Amino acid sequence: MNVVVIGGAGRVGARVVSELAKVSDANIIIADRNKPRDSSFEFVELDLADGESLRRAVRGAQVVVNTSGPFDRWGTVVLDAAIECGVDYIDVCDDPAPTIELLKRDEAARNAGVRAVVGLGISPGMSNLLAVVAARHLDSIDLLTTFWGRPGDGKDLEEATEFANSMASAFEGGRAAFTHLIAQAAADIPVWRNGAAAYEPAWRAAYRVTTSDGETGLYRVIGHPEPVTLPHTVASRDCINIGTIEEGADRLLLPYLDQVGAGELSEAEALGAIAADLRAHPEKLVTERVGNPIKAFVGVAATGDKGGAQSGIVVLPGGPVDGSMSLETARPAVVGVLVLSDVPVGVHSPETAFDPDKYLTAYSDTYWDGAAPYVVDVAGPKAVERAE
Repeated sequence: MNVVVIGGAGRVGARVVSELAKVSDANIIIADRNKPRDSSFEFVELDLADGESLRRAVRGAQVVVNTSGPFDRWGTVVLDAAIECGVDYIDVCDDPAPTIELLKRDEAARNAGVRAVVGLGISPGMSNLLAVVAARHLDSIDLLTTFWGRPGDGKDLEEATEFANSMASAFEGGRAAFTHLIAQAAADIPVWRNGAAAYEPAWRAAYRVTTSDGETGLYRVIGHPEPVTLPHTVASRDCINIGTIEEGADRLLLPYLDQVGAGELSEAEALGAIAADLRAHPEKLVTERVGNPIKAFVGVAATGDKGGAQSGIVVLPGGPVDGSMSLETARPAVVGVLVLSDVPVGVHSPETAFDPDKYLTAYSDTYWDGAAPYVVDVAGPKAVERAE
């Protein structure tokens, strides 16, 4: 099987390449504008703005894995080329707007006999499938939340200073992931409220997730594809995605997000200003501990009705998801390549592409030594609540 990894020399793409090489005998071709550090794989120089260059890279493959952002610029370009060339497609798009555009290619993909899965990373991706599992444990859902990040309340000044300096260095690096975070957190974002699509400001509303044994975390609403796609498969009154850097840093961001939203700062300028604030005022990250933090980096929490009473569910991955974000984003896409034959033709979000038990079992067999594919915690009505 020939697998072309678009952006295979980048952070996530390189992880897709190395992980796929470990778990399969696929012939892997790296297509990128830059040469990869690992010269053991076939390399094709690629200019995404040149249609013929892109078609040349894709033609003859069985699967193309697209890791090249920004997806609002290149997502549909690569998918269109894959459909034209009759090649199956997977990407790791985590932006709601291009997700909507990618899904509009469904009819063209079906006509071409192409299987395409959009947003097959850790969140979206694994989170979507955990949400389907959560829905099985409630008769009706009032609030469905996918969440990500490591809660970090309970820091004293020494701990806050260490974390502030670490975060400042990351923000000063100007990585695309942080620029994307600021852009999404400063905008009005798509959510699902009262049974319909809606928009609301990101990052202002906070929600607390709590498990049955008291592990807890505070997260803020942010733009992600899950609330765009999940409500069409999982019926819920409200559906949102929530995330956290950590509690103190989440609050510190708020005034800078206002300035980005008002056009007073660019995303890059905001990153620099936030980094300076973190270094100058680490005390802003001092917080009281509410409970032991949720250990899982990603999960789903839902509240609703079960047997005529209010209940709530927290669903977590069955194994560790605690590596770098590039690694944890790459691995679900790699498993997707392995089980892509299960997917019907057409363009799918993860929850319509895969049966969660089959996919997550395949994931566990690949990365968790066959552990349980997920953990379901009957956490009660306080599984997820709006925080004042």
